[in-house]
Amino acid sequence: MKRRIVAVLCAVSMAAALAAGCGDKEANDTKKTETTEGSGSQGEESGGNPGVFVQAVNYMPTSLQPSTASDDQTTVTRPIYDSLFAETRDGREYYLADSLEISEDGKTYTLHFNDKATWSDGEPIGADDFLFSVEYGALSSGGRSSVKTVNNKEVTLTKKDDKTIEFVLPEPFGTYTMALARMTLLPAHVFDNDPSKVDDSGYFNSADMVTSGAYTVKEINEDSIVYEARDDYYRGAPSVKQVIMKTIGQGSTKQIAFENNEINYLRITTADEVEKYKGQSDKYNMYTVSEARLNYLQVNPYGPADLSENARKAIFLALDQDEILEAAYGSDELVSPANSVLTPDQSLYDPDCKGFEQDLEEAKKLAESSGLTDKPLVYIYNADRPNMEEVAVVIQQQLAAIGVEVNVEGVESSAFFQRFFAMLYKSGQENTWDLGTNGWDSERGPHLGQSYTYLNNSSDAWGWSEEIKQLAVKVNSAATEDDAKAAAKELQTKANEEYWEYPLTYTNYIMISQKYVTGLDGSSIIPEFNDYLPIEVK
Repeated sequence: MKRRIVAVLCAVSMAAALAAGCGDKEANDTKKTETTEGSGSQGEESGGNPGVFVQAVNYMPTSLQPSTASDDQTTVTRPIYDSLFAETRDGREYYLADSLEISEDGKTYTLHFNDKATWSDGEPIGADDFLFSVEYGALSSGGRSSVKTVNNKEVTLTKKDDKTIEFVLPEPFGTYTMALARMTLLPAHVFDNDPSKVDDSGYFNSADMVTSGAYTVKEINEDSIVYEARDDYYRGAPSVKQVIMKTIGQGSTKQIAFENNEINYLRITTADEVEKYKGQSDKYNMYTVSEARLNYLQVNPYGPADLSENARKAIFLALDQDEILEAAYGSDELVSPANSVLTPDQSLYDPDCKGFEQDLEEAKKLAESSGLTDKPLVYIYNADRPNMEEVAVVIQQQLAAIGVEVNVEGVESSAFFQRFFAMLYKSGQENTWDLGTNGWDSERGPHLGQSYTYLNNSSDAWGWSEEIKQLAVKVNSAATEDDAKAAAKELQTKANEEYWEYPLTYTNYIMISQKYVTGLDGSSIIPEFNDYLPIEVK
């Protein structure tokens, strides 16, 4: 992919919007709960110390309770909590569980726990912890749980023995395995098997907490967390004996810290960075891993411009996908063009699904006939995500070429998601924007993944027709893999024909590490490293 320079239009308005939308992240304070004698400063422990792996995070969490509230929260808790299994296009990678059997009718699931899996205090991990965690999840979400219910119908959960759980679903539900894969178990014995004791317990702010992963908590400091390897870890003792999470800052601050040997790896997101570090292969290793993410442009069905189908079609036909990718990323090592609402990491993905091709003449005609040229549009993007600003600027330019005015706003993460998802709960912000860019992440495995909840949304949040909703249900309830693939092929084609979502990019996660750090591509889930065992610091 050749690099192309694109002139930046509306520079003044962009600068003002970005200044308003990009706030600095404030670190959340945590109290220091334990300091080990002679542990030394973080600077002394980093930078080539064999067996010590140092990661940067944007802020310190207020608790180490497992949560998917943010990427940083997930990253910080990965070393101390194992999942049941991880899903990939090629199958499951097992962790706390060692098997999952599904009946031919797709309704009965039997999950068996690894017989060697224990909490860090020696207690076995098994069925009681699973049931406790499900009950806590339902308690904390008003009785709803993606494990206890399928399409608002109850799932029957039965403890067969201490290491085996049976689930009987009311109907086949392809994405049920995703709910299981995303579960994080809590230790039932610590809370006397009473889920009501979890919240406000303060337990997850203590270095004494028990863990299911490869590490235990050694220190919780104001600007760092230190994890210590478990010698009794059921999958074998890690080569990395300490994992340190440090608050470093954003952007160039992290790059400087990396080059000063203060942290062990860095994500890079521009073509210039790729070329720069490729030229220093004697000092650094480079890893490229599929992020299993679809970045897309969403048309808001509740936006102030109230865009018709012809207006939406005009927008999509005005876009030159190659130019967007070239200008925003500059390298096909970072990204590839998307053609479908699914990703290549999903076994249901159709590589032959027809994406969008630019047709400026038709776009201009539709823009004028639909009244689109008379409606200034509001475009929001997540200012904390790499490359999103550049994507927004190019889309703004391309729509200007058909006479459409676009006002772009960069919005800090928490405020962005409140606005972008406002139509789910009708908060009043659902009519504050017309276009927005976002991403479905971790889209891997033998099902529709996260996209199912978007394509079959009961509140009509995303504009999809009843036909799309029913196709999503058909895919999810298919009895065989062939039936699922046939329905998914039709779904991907028809979704593009409705002009609500423009698939933009499939992204790669490119990391560089110090030369003495290896194995970063040994984990199937990036950037949280669901598996630390392949990582070595020599």
